[in-house]
Amino acid sequence: MRLSVLKSKFGWLAASLVLGLSSCSDSDPYDPSQDAPEPPLPDHTPAEVQLKPKAMWIDTEANYYKLSKKANIDAELEKVKKYGMNLVYVDAKSSNGYALYKSDMLPYCNTFKNLTVERDYDDYLGYIVDKCDELDIDVVASVCAMGWGWHKDGQTQGYIYDHWDQWKDKVQVRSDENNPDITIPISEDPLQEFVLLDPMYPEVQDLVVKACVELVTKYPKLKGISLDYLRYNNNDGGWFGLGDDNMKGYAEYWGEPVPNHLEMVTATGGVGPKFAKWIEFRSAMVTNLLAKIRTAVKAVNPDCEIHLWASAQWSSRYAVGQNWASKKFKPTGMAYTDTYSRTGFADLLDVFITGAYASNVWKTDDPTSEWTVENFVTSWNNYIMGDCKCYGSIAAYALNSKQHSDATYLCLQHTDGYMTFELSHVNNGNLWTSIIEGISRYERNYNQ
Repeated sequence: MRLSVLKSKFGWLAASLVLGLSSCSDSDPYDPSQDAPEPPLPDHTPAEVQLKPKAMWIDTEANYYKLSKKANIDAELEKVKKYGMNLVYVDAKSSNGYALYKSDMLPYCNTFKNLTVERDYDDYLGYIVDKCDELDIDVVASVCAMGWGWHKDGQTQGYIYDHWDQWKDKVQVRSDENNPDITIPISEDPLQEFVLLDPMYPEVQDLVVKACVELVTKYPKLKGISLDYLRYNNNDGGWFGLGDDNMKGYAEYWGEPVPNHLEMVTATGGVGPKFAKWIEFRSAMVTNLLAKIRTAVKAVNPDCEIHLWASAQWSSRYAVGQNWASKKFKPTGMAYTDTYSRTGFADLLDVFITGAYASNVWKTDDPTSEWTVENFVTSWNNYIMGDCKCYGSIAAYALNSKQHSDATYLCLQHTDGYMTFELSHVNNGNLWTSIIEGISRYERNYNQ
């Protein structure tokens, strides 16, 4: 079976993941006159007792101009509070490797791709943390773990380009889908804009760990940190993690001679004889890095929670080395070794944010597919098996108001918390009322 056939099953997922990394294209500067009018509150408002975390994700690029001003940050956070939410996820280390906080190790992110802003404050994350403290809203700082640069049409930007000689040989490398015996560094990949480092390298691990530790040290009020893109990349152009150094890492992991990468993915695009072992090796690299992050962060602040977002479709995660299941979960199939379960990392998390980014909400909307919000928020513990909490998260851009309300309710009904992605999409879709309606529906049922 060609691997391209397997990957074609996840085409819609890949598109949604691109939105997760870069949630909108280059846009004109923020114009407040274009905002939709704020909707009225419904008759029933959420109970005073906050039963579960209810979160808004605030993406870097999509809100870049708007949130360059304190008054706009204040207004958006006050809406978060007003419409029943008590937690925000805030991008703190962006996909170009720059910081949205006052870092001693990373440049401050005043330019993202071709977007440049002048802020009327000194510290984006710090200002949000202080404002949320005033409003009694918790803050989790999001870290784009493997993203450290950007390239497009000959333009480059980001931390690794500022230190190119140090990092150029540590980027993720993929096979060519049409010629799997050829490998392409992601920094030279025309199908990719963002450059992800490879979690296999000790230097990369140290860089990511230091960034996480710095965040937790500088901002003790943080509820936690959330790890995004802690994985290998994936697209229809080939499979990442197939460089020469990866093959040496594979050999060390398994105690075998160094293989040819065509033993993983064949020259005809098929499953090679060592494919399953390679899949485990990559997952182990991701899990090992997560373990190092957890140990280092908890040493600074034992109460700081470790969150991680990933697609809710566990069956596709082998493609990116991201086994968010429990070590107790034993999968079967051509992609898995008998020991694959040892790469499960649910026990290393305090909260797994399951990305139920489906455009259908109820199972009855599409009974033949697992791609419904209801399915994903009711099946997560089949894999996690009680090892950590789980928050259901939904894609506001994929849902109308009724669907968004239903999906909000389902997340709260069947998981330990709720997140919607993300602020600009909620504003553009005028979905605030749907949030509070979904919350109120859950809380009414809870109190009956």
